[in-house]
Amino acid sequence: MARKTKEEAEQTRKKLLETAALLFWEKGVSHTSLADIASSAGLTRGAIYWHFKDKLDLFYAMSQQVVPPYHQIYDTMERNAADNAARSLWNGALEILTNVSNSPDIRRILGILFFRCEYVGELQSLQIENLDWIRQLQQRLIRIIELAQQQGQLKPGIDPVAAAIAWQAQQRGLVQFSLLLPDTPLLHSQPESLLKPYFSGVFKPDCWLAHD
Repeated sequence: MARKTKEEAEQTRKKLLETAALLFWEKGVSHTSLADIASSAGLTRGAIYWHFKDKLDLFYAMSQQVVPPYHQIYDTMERNAADNAARSLWNGALEILTNVSNSPDIRRILGILFFRCEYVGELQSLQIENLDWIRQLQQRLIRIIELAQQQGQLKPGIDPVAAAIAWQAQQRGLVQFSLLLPDTPLLHSQPESLLKPYFSGVFKPDCWLAHD
């Protein structure tokens, strides 16, 4: 019975997160109340408070669902960078775009974070945490691109720090573009064509591409 109760509690938590994401996307974070979430999920507000302290806690838990996939991609990039840093960055960039394109849940959560909330008041602390996370990922990118430089893959005059910032900006821009214009064919069928301008400008010819 205890095991069943734990499984049921986890299912309830999952349902609350899914419902919150749907309502945050439809109505915006500030216009969605805990009562709205409870009603839409067919649960009581007490069920929400069993799992989350308040709306901020629920919003934070929802937003954290997109973190593990990103960390996994960065972990893989760092592992593979020793063999070919440029190719590891290419594969990582392609995987990010593919994940966003293929996962409705990730798309919805990123859409909420980008377009459906204002980072003021109680959400300001989350914006600060988000910026810290971006800087942490940036430092990981810098290390990979510095390794690419050591491997002789960077074009002359390319600064690893600038290249890392540009890599992040490209990824964020393409993800936001895909959320705003989901019917753009290239974003889903030919993401490689959107990445090539950056890689062609930063790295020596074709060092990021796999060769059979």
